[in-house]
Amino acid sequence: MTCQEALEYLDSFLNYEQVVTYRYPEAFSLDRISRLLERLGNPHRRYPTLHVAGTKGKGSACAFASSILRTAGLRVGLYTSPHLISFRERIQINGQPISEEELTRIVEQVRPHAARGLTFFEVTTACAFLYFARAQVDAAVIEVGLGGRLDATNVLTPAVTAITPISLDHQSKLGNTVEKIAGEKAGIIKPGVPLVLAPQEPAAQKVIEETAAAQSAPIHRVEKETQAEILRLSLRGTRCTLKTPEGFYPDLFIPLLGRHQVMNAAAAVRMVELSPFRENSLNLEKIRAGLAHTSWPGRCQLIDGSPKILLDGAQNAASARALVETARELFPGSRVTLVLGISQDKDLEGIARVFGPWPGRLILTRASVPRAESPERLANLFQPWHPNPKILESVPAALEQAKAKTDPKDLIVVSGSLFVVGEALQHLSPSTGSGRADLLPAAPSQK
Repeated sequence: MTCQEALEYLDSFLNYEQVVTYRYPEAFSLDRISRLLERLGNPHRRYPTLHVAGTKGKGSACAFASSILRTAGLRVGLYTSPHLISFRERIQINGQPISEEELTRIVEQVRPHAARGLTFFEVTTACAFLYFARAQVDAAVIEVGLGGRLDATNVLTPAVTAITPISLDHQSKLGNTVEKIAGEKAGIIKPGVPLVLAPQEPAAQKVIEETAAAQSAPIHRVEKETQAEILRLSLRGTRCTLKTPEGFYPDLFIPLLGRHQVMNAAAAVRMVELSPFRENSLNLEKIRAGLAHTSWPGRCQLIDGSPKILLDGAQNAASARALVETARELFPGSRVTLVLGISQDKDLEGIARVFGPWPGRLILTRASVPRAESPERLANLFQPWHPNPKILESVPAALEQAKAKTDPKDLIVVSGSLFVVGEALQHLSPSTGSGRADLLPAAPSQK
């Protein structure tokens, strides 16, 4: 089996990341992934895990936590989704994506045990868990894919769980209220396992607290247990101080842009402090170095140039607001050209209300995935603010139009979908993944 054949095999399973219409919760089951992992020897039980759910900031919190742990000298697995350019980004050890050879080897080992009723994400999750076990990681940081309660990653019994801020997203699947969505996210809470809880809307807070109480899981609320002071915001990142029940961390540098990343970093620090590795990691220099060396592409990622390009996969109204606030704070007075493409199952109206009044110029596009909403429908939603937006059917074409029409002193923002951000990144850095076997086909076969 070649790497391309391994990826095509994975892509032969139904991929809910690529389709819009499916029934939730009927389409999901922890029994399938549990049976597969049992046939593989339950690799997920061979190392401690940190398990993170949420609507906003869960990927960033995972990236911060894994960076701190590996800076402390540990061998750390990181499993996230979706990927931006290469499928291999999803499965990493100490910041390095799984190699083509290792991916092929792991898929070959999983394949004899994988029944056809499984989904793409379930088989991929099993591959990640097996890879981490075979590589003898000291710990793994695992990001929930969708929701929490029925997500394939929820077979874990983690050392620590965390829930980052919850807002409306995937309403057609998880529920049309924050309370319902919080109920799904709270499904990762396990009996007696400490929960790190980022600031929440009151309705979500109540649901999570009730679930934690029922599970006798101690809650560690980030806004109550940590004090953060921002010292300086810049285009390089944020300098801040952080105080927790375990210690004081002065003069920290957070390279991910935006003041909201300080709270994500604080959640990550608390996860590490409550983990079995607290003795390895509770050192100012290790915390400082771990945060400073965190990389999380596609989330308020700045591409230098004339004009500058800010990439951020803001996929709901709350994330869109955070992006607008960050851009206004870091680029005061800049005229914005917004390149926007959104998936069909997102809160299109909510995103439009946030983004509508903001840019001076709007270019609508779509990613090359079946879930992408048509630019024409998006144009109708943006009519109150942009009667004649430019419509281009491909992300590279939209990006080139933005570069041609934007003053070198102003700002281009690419947002709305991580699929759009990934295609923009590949266009801006064509050597990254172009023509390689580790690119997953855009359209699934859905067998």
